[in-house]
Amino acid sequence: MVIEVQQNGWFEPRHPATKMPPKTEAAMGTPVRRQEREYDQVAKTWIVRTLNADGTISRREERGPAPKPRRRKSKSTDGAPRPRELTDLHIEALRELCNSEAQKATYYPDNKLSGFFIYVGPRKATWIYRERKSVKGVRRMVFKMLGDWPKIDTMEARKRCAIAMGLTAQNIDKEPEGAPIKFEAAFSAYLDYLKAQAEKKGKPPRWHDNVKKLGDTIILPEYAKWSLIEMSDNPDAVADWHKRVTKKHGPVSANHCARVIRATYKRAARRNRKLPVPLPTSAVDWNDETPSQKALAFKAFPAWLAAWCKIDSAIRQAYHLTGLLTGARPGELARRHWRDYSDNERTLTIGKAKAGKDIVIPVSEEIAAAIKMARADAEALGFDVGPDAPIFPGCIQKGYRDNLPARGNMLRHTYRTVAADLGVDDLISHFLLGHAPKGISQKYIATLILANGPKMRDEQGRMSKQVLKLLKLDAKGLRKAISEALARSRVAGQERARMTRARSSAVQHEG
Repeated sequence: MVIEVQQNGWFEPRHPATKMPPKTEAAMGTPVRRQEREYDQVAKTWIVRTLNADGTISRREERGPAPKPRRRKSKSTDGAPRPRELTDLHIEALRELCNSEAQKATYYPDNKLSGFFIYVGPRKATWIYRERKSVKGVRRMVFKMLGDWPKIDTMEARKRCAIAMGLTAQNIDKEPEGAPIKFEAAFSAYLDYLKAQAEKKGKPPRWHDNVKKLGDTIILPEYAKWSLIEMSDNPDAVADWHKRVTKKHGPVSANHCARVIRATYKRAARRNRKLPVPLPTSAVDWNDETPSQKALAFKAFPAWLAAWCKIDSAIRQAYHLTGLLTGARPGELARRHWRDYSDNERTLTIGKAKAGKDIVIPVSEEIAAAIKMARADAEALGFDVGPDAPIFPGCIQKGYRDNLPARGNMLRHTYRTVAADLGVDDLISHFLLGHAPKGISQKYIATLILANGPKMRDEQGRMSKQVLKLLKLDAKGLRKAISEALARSRVAGQERARMTRARSSAVQHEG
């Protein structure tokens, strides 16, 4: 039997043994209407008794559904332990229980200090401070080991946990005074500076693009919302991040990212004297970097020639062959224009090179043949060959696609290896490669180059002949290889043009 009591329109459960109270509320002058509802399981009806205002009780029956039984939720016994005050006696009991019943290692929380845990395992018990924090909009777990029990008792562990909580609040939650400069804004200003420097020197903003890519993919996801003052005050966080980047992206990328952070901070510090003097990267342990010095082995030259002959563009073939014969940097060579080449003087000028000066390379017969090969193919394919047109159009981004045993900087290292094998003087090879020899002032380099001009041209010719010899070619064989390459390039160019026209026609037909 179920009884419910209704007062002022609201029903409340009441035990069946509870008697109807007297009309005390009515005696106080408060109009009260009380009801008692009882469900008869046999008749399937509700018996309603009502206490009227005059003290009489009326009774009636109503039909209706049976009341739903109320179920109490059972408490789970296999969940995480409930917080309780941790004491040394309690931990000793937990250790004995873990050893006797082969219980799994468990974290036991404390109910007095948030984030304070004892980790009880089969071999030892360790005090832990862990807490979820929102760091610059990113939720993460703060975790710190405070020591082992019983070497560190409960009172000492609580002190250490309170200190850790205070340090976390100071380093993460507290905002610096004033209007802090966010790293994201400083990084954007540094990118503008790099772009302006490239335009000032008349060079493409290659380093600007590389830094932007590093920032978008690695640096900004971590430090976009950090202020520069916070980064300077937390060098250990930057050092730990550098180690994580090393594992994920490699040692060179990690060092590049750290250098970008350092340069960004220095650039901002020149404009804001309130920034701390210590750099954010002061605690970084820099990775060792060994630049690649790979060169094409002399016995692999014929294989390089065979792969070179399979390239379907004579312009790209000329680009790679010129790089092998001159040792020029691949990017600087790809950006040369026809105004930089003088057929009468047989020179190729690398303007505004990496060292900051113009490099004048003497051109041998073999180098001239490779450059003329590029011009012939450009004219056949309809490219512009004016003074402002590039010598090797389309090679700035496409050089890496060619499947060669050596390309790019590896050809530059090969050139240096050939020079050393022929016994070319180090000073001459440095000038041919566009290096500034150590210990020589810049104002004397131009004088030395003029004084060694004939010698540089002779050595360039000797090295070009040696390269052809290693390729198992002579002057006649080179002309034949160039002629065949031009023929293949024209056929491939016509096929590409036909496919382009077909795609354009299909698009117009669909439109």
